[in-house]
Amino acid sequence: MRLWTPVPRRLALVAAALLALTACGDGGGGTAGGPVDPADLVALEGEQRSVTVGVLRQPHLSHPLFYDRFLPENVTLDIVPFANSTEIKNAVVSGDLTFGVTGITAALQGAANAEPVVVVAAAADGGSAIVAGEESGIGDVADLRGKRIGYVPGSAQDILLRLTLTDAGIDPATDVDLVNVQFADMPAALARGDIDAFSGAETGPSDALVRGGSVVVTKPYDTAMGKINIIMATSESVIAADPELVQAMVEVHARATEYMRDNPDVWAEAVVDKYGFSAESLELAVPNIELRWQIDDDYQAQTRVLGEQQFELDQIQGEPDYERFIDPSFVQELM
Repeated sequence: MRLWTPVPRRLALVAAALLALTACGDGGGGTAGGPVDPADLVALEGEQRSVTVGVLRQPHLSHPLFYDRFLPENVTLDIVPFANSTEIKNAVVSGDLTFGVTGITAALQGAANAEPVVVVAAAADGGSAIVAGEESGIGDVADLRGKRIGYVPGSAQDILLRLTLTDAGIDPATDVDLVNVQFADMPAALARGDIDAFSGAETGPSDALVRGGSVVVTKPYDTAMGKINIIMATSESVIAADPELVQAMVEVHARATEYMRDNPDVWAEAVVDKYGFSAESLELAVPNIELRWQIDDDYQAQTRVLGEQQFELDQIQGEPDYERFIDPSFVQELM
């Protein structure tokens, strides 16, 4: 397994890519979690295949770190780190990636533009929280009225924040001051007093708690959108060209997901080792992430809620063809 950054697409990150090869690659030390049991490998008939999977360096998108434990013998794997979910979606659509573990909002935005991106498995729910400064006077959602709230426009946490505020009778457009702050900058912005609260993705909420002076206002999972967040995606062309490979990789993904869920300490240790996160933050973040691979009727209904919200906010020009966007057939083979 190699970790690399596609040089033609991102020339400015050649040096970072070389560092990633050194710091995050296999390095001859085996796969995450220790030695592999050959009996655990997924079966796939036919010739040798090469697979590239795009990821973000976040704990709830770290499934590919464990794919080697279950990868068919005739499949080679490259893990490609990206800066954001939209870049992963674009690379899947263009064919630069075979699969992407990415945010569902970016994929849905692509599908709404009739791009051939397809959700073939879930990956993680949750991983979100609304956090406030201890001195902000914010004790619950109702106290967010009139406050400055950091958010990333178009993210799942953006939609969750808006739905949570609306359910509390707060108009996100007029009753709060939404401030565009990147996820990685949210804890520092809160500590400086630039914002009163933020709707963030892990490990941002946990980093803020470890830093001190912060409290969790709510984990915003009680809306009609539920907890949906991270998916495994591929393209229509990959499915058409090699459905057996897609089925095998969905099974690899499912087994990796269950391995991570059953071994949270190993999962956290791998994320700390590969991506340099704080172990103290991971201890808080992992319980706030619900790993899953299944796609059921509720999941698809929650995806439609997300699409409706994105359309109402003019983040997409129209809702996608959901039957085309989500293909549950591969996970159904495993259920």
